[in-house]
Amino acid sequence: MSSIIKLLERMGQDSTLTDSKESSEKAINKADINNELKQALINKDVQAIVNQLDVCPDIYCLLFPADEEEAEEKPAEDKTEIAA
Repeated sequence: MSSIIKLLERMGQDSTLTDSKESSEKAINKADINNELKQALINKDVQAIVNQLDVCPDIYCLLFPADEEEAEEKPAEDKTEIAA
């Protein structure tokens, strides 16, 4: 997995790899990654790349504020009197 990360990082940093199809194909073919992933990168097939890398979908976290009524409630006080 680190090979593909290094390749993608290099492709993002080196403008010659994005400008020239020839140089990008050389870099992809030289990388130590499987052939299916190489073909997906050369063809710029995003879905195939996502499938090859087993990318997780986005995860969202939502927080909902408590209702005002629930927030204002206080624990009930015990008002029973004890007879002496």
